[in-house]
Parts: sequence; C-alpha cells; structure tokens
Amino acid sequence: MSITSKRELFDRELRKLYHAEIEILDLHSDLSDAAASEEVRAIFGGHEGDTVDQIDRIEEIFAVLDMEPREQGSPIMEGLLAEKDQFVAEVEDDDLRDLDVISIGMINERLEITLLDRLIMLADELDLPDPTVSNLNENRIEAQKALEQMQQFLEERRHQSETH
Repeated sequence: MSITSKRELFDRELRKLYHAEIEILDLHSDLSDAAASEEVRAIFGGHEGDTVDQIDRIEEIFAVLDMEPREQGSPIMEGLLAEKDQFVAEVEDDDLRDLDVISIGMINERLEITLLDRLIMLADELDLPDPTVSNLNENRIEAQKALEQMQQFLEERRHQSETH
C-alpha cells in the first residue's frame, strides 16, 4: 500500500507502535529472565504494568479514531527480537549478560520514543481528537523514564568500575 497522506502515515505508525508494545511485553519478560542480577531483573520486571497501560492507551486511540486495533510488524522490531535471541544463546558471563540485557532494553526504549515522537508530531498536525496526543505523550514519558532508569544502571556500573 502506498502512503499518500499524513493520516495514512499516522495510521501505519500507530499500528507499528501497537505491534512493538505487544512484543515488548514478551521482550521485557525474556530480558528479565536472561538478566544475571536482581537489579537488572527488577528494571524489566517492573515495566510490565507500564507496558500494559501503554497498550490500553493505544487501544483507546484506535477506538477514538474509529480504527480496528491491528498490529503492523516492523523490520526494526523484528531485528531487535532477533538480537535478543542471539545474545541469550551466546552470552554466559554475568556482567556481560547484564550489559547486553540493558543495551537491548535501551535500544527498545529509544525505538519506542522515536515512534512516539513521530506519532505525536503527526497527531498535532492532523489535529486528531483527544485523548490521542495526551495518550501518546503519556506513553512517551513512561518510555523516557524507563530509558533513564537503564542509563542510570549503566552510569552506576561505570562509576563502580572506575573506583575498583
């Protein structure tokens, strides 16, 4: 299908975001299981409720826009899932495993933030009805918080290695 309007682009990106969020539920569970430390397990285990809320907000957007909630896959998301599968099979060292888990989580959050930024811009330009923009903004705030939590873990780890 050719995309010829901002609305068609918005609809496609919303379906891609929906797909990503549904995949993220499993991704975070897999990353939590693969983590070596309780701290990293907690980062991903604690994000499940937020992801369910984000999916609910996206489904509310579909309803407001009178769209069927439907997923559209993304090669980027599929690549991230393949990356996760590869690292789970290869990385045995605990410190390296935690580093890989956090890195994959950060890539995921950045992808999510990028999709949300594009959707927010399009929703504003299209003047879509409430709560479209507010739901997207709320999801973006949560994704940014999750990214910051992962970045904080890396900063603390870097600081610990500098002091040892």
